[in-house]
Amino acid sequence: MALLASAASVCSAAPAVLEQYSVFAALTLNFARFTQWPVNAFADSSSGLNVCLAGDNVLLQSFESIDGKSVGNRLINIVNSERLRNLNQCQILFIGELSNNVLLQVFLDIKNQPVLTIGEDADFVASGGMVAMVNVDGKIQLHVNLAAVKASDLNISSNLLRLAKIVGDR
Repeated sequence: MALLASAASVCSAAPAVLEQYSVFAALTLNFARFTQWPVNAFADSSSGLNVCLAGDNVLLQSFESIDGKSVGNRLINIVNSERLRNLNQCQILFIGELSNNVLLQVFLDIKNQPVLTIGEDADFVASGGMVAMVNVDGKIQLHVNLAAVKASDLNISSNLLRLAKIVGDR
């Protein structure tokens, strides 16, 4: 009986997680639209914008909604990066749950590269990530580590930054 009850709670939690990740996908699309990458971030002017995902199947499923959407003259390509390899092909890297030491290694691997890193808790930006989408009482708060963004030669629109809690140097 206890096993059945715990299975029911996991099943009811899955739609909530899927819904939250769907919101994260839409917000990621908006961040893509309000971020400028240096020219060298892309192979050529017709290259797509790679949104790499490090997370579970629910995360991948949620981000399918933005696959193929356009950002300027580029189409979004969703890339499964669960193995955390070839991250230099990414323009955006959305990171789900990772242990802190793995997360720090990822940040070292892409340090000073034009990859916008996005996570889902406040500790993410404190660890060196660029954007955190933090669920506080059912509302998403944006936290931006401006120093990390600038170090990667990215430029996020001031209109978007006004909506965020800024961490790091202005």
